[in-house]
Amino acid sequence: MSDNRENKHNEEPHDSEEEKYLFLQETVKDEQRSKKGIMGNLCRLAGRGLIFGLAAGLAFYALRPWAMTHLGGEKVTIPLDQEETPIENETDTKDQEAQEEEIQYPDLTVEDYQEMNHALYQVALSAGKSVVEIYAVHRDEGWENAGEQAVSGVIFWDNGADLLIAAPARIVKDAEALKATFSDNTTYNATLKKQDRNLGLAIIAIKRSDLSDSTRNQIQTAMLGNSNAVNRGDGVIVLGEQFGYAGGVGYGIISSTRNYRTVADGQYRLLDTDIAGSEKGSGILFNTAGEVIGICDQSELQRDGNLVSAYAISDIKEEIELLANGQGVPYIGVHGVVVTEKLAGEQGIPKGIYVREVEADSPAMQAGIQNGDVITEINKTDITGIAGFHKQIAEAGTGTQIRIKGQRRGADGYVDVTFDVTVGSKE
Repeated sequence: MSDNRENKHNEEPHDSEEEKYLFLQETVKDEQRSKKGIMGNLCRLAGRGLIFGLAAGLAFYALRPWAMTHLGGEKVTIPLDQEETPIENETDTKDQEAQEEEIQYPDLTVEDYQEMNHALYQVALSAGKSVVEIYAVHRDEGWENAGEQAVSGVIFWDNGADLLIAAPARIVKDAEALKATFSDNTTYNATLKKQDRNLGLAIIAIKRSDLSDSTRNQIQTAMLGNSNAVNRGDGVIVLGEQFGYAGGVGYGIISSTRNYRTVADGQYRLLDTDIAGSEKGSGILFNTAGEVIGICDQSELQRDGNLVSAYAISDIKEEIELLANGQGVPYIGVHGVVVTEKLAGEQGIPKGIYVREVEADSPAMQAGIQNGDVITEINKTDITGIAGFHKQIAEAGTGTQIRIKGQRRGADGYVDVTFDVTVGSKE
């Protein structure tokens, strides 16, 4: 029996080492084939994606000029600047003046002065490539007579279809047509894109396709700077029509940053300079880095002494962006003053915005707001200052209805009043 078992055992087949692990080799080969197949598919997909991306990019590049021309160009987006920390009281003002007096300046020679002027002139030459003179042509006047009515504007945006220029709005009043002369003395037709008569600002458009190659190569788009960083004593350059004729260049310093121009629904900071200008002059104010920090319009700002003053650019960037995108600047038509704690205590007037004047045919007048009313709340937000009042109207946007609450003097004292005002624009 044992022999039989042994024979049977000996008769059983023996697997070689190679045969034992054959199934493992087959499994590894299958996995390798599978991996190669996956990699191949991924490579093919990547290749197709690359080809598709290149084709889409070429198509976009080819169609971009057509899209800019027919679809109105890219949306204008202007980053806003942080607000300047205000000087709180007289002590802070004196401390600042004392610090300024402590600054020691080196003695300058005539050569230093000439070198400084040369450096400023180089900045002015470069910045001047963005300054444009806008002329109005009226119904009974030919182009040859249009030169007497002109303002300075600045190219601040190129959306691919148009060059957009910010300029004083008074030039478009009753204008039959507009013309624009660039720094290379070439003149082109221009059109009004949008204006705001409350602020006195207009956006003028010039078709990019109308410009010659030579003009395109010689002009440039200006950089809008941060006027909140401007301090008294900073050097500035004003370019344009500030002296009553085109192509003027003036150098000076900032004499004050603490004055404002009050308009309906708000106020805007001014940059005052020591540069003398024409009574009806206009220009663009640049810092020594060649950035726009203000837009000047003497006839609109009506400053004493004919010294050049400008809207601080940071205060009007939001309005420029709205107008550049064809939207109106929110407006209800209220001229107001802040009721201070002292005034409230002495005369018993509620704290808020005292309505000094309501403009005729304005949204505020249509809603029933009257002179002497005190605005205390807009859309459930307490109103204690002009800045907050302006912000609430601006954030609401045109065409939006806002609820204004306030106080009105009656026979027995002040009583609550409520108004539903539809925000409009003054164009």
